[in-house]
Amino acid sequence: MGMSSVLIISLAAGVILVVGGSVLMYMANLVKNAYEIKVQIVSDVDERFAKLSEELDKKSRWIKRDLLEELDKVKQALSAENARNYNEMSQPLVKRLEDFDQYLRADHVEWVKAVDTDRQNLTTLDSRLRSVRREIKKIEERLAIDALPEAVGETAPAPEPAATAAAPAPPVNPA
Repeated sequence: MGMSSVLIISLAAGVILVVGGSVLMYMANLVKNAYEIKVQIVSDVDERFAKLSEELDKKSRWIKRDLLEELDKVKQALSAENARNYNEMSQPLVKRLEDFDQYLRADHVEWVKAVDTDRQNLTTLDSRLRSVRREIKKIEERLAIDALPEAVGETAPAPEPAATAAAPAPPVNPA
């Protein structure tokens, strides 16, 4: 083997080393670039994920607010409808209660009038009864006086017809 073969082998080895070294450096550069790209992609993904999270939070707050507004509207509508239904259902009952109250008031007035009339009639009857009792007592006293002479043996004068006719007749109650 001569010098030319060593030189060719050395040159081939040098070219292989240079090509191998440049391929190795190129590969290292590619790996480094791939790693940088990966880091950049991860940071971009994280950044976009953060933006998406913020947007989702905003949208969820909007949706919540809209839902709360809708719920308030529904509550108000239901309250209004319930109040309307309650009024519709309670109107006949209130009317019946008012009618019944008026009936009771009218009936109470009639009863008060009837009680007052009965009191007046009782007062009148009581006064007539007292006057009749007085008349009976007077008649009994006269009879007792008239009977006293008979017991003694004397003849008693006849009772006066005017005294028996003087007793008032009980009045007729128009009620």
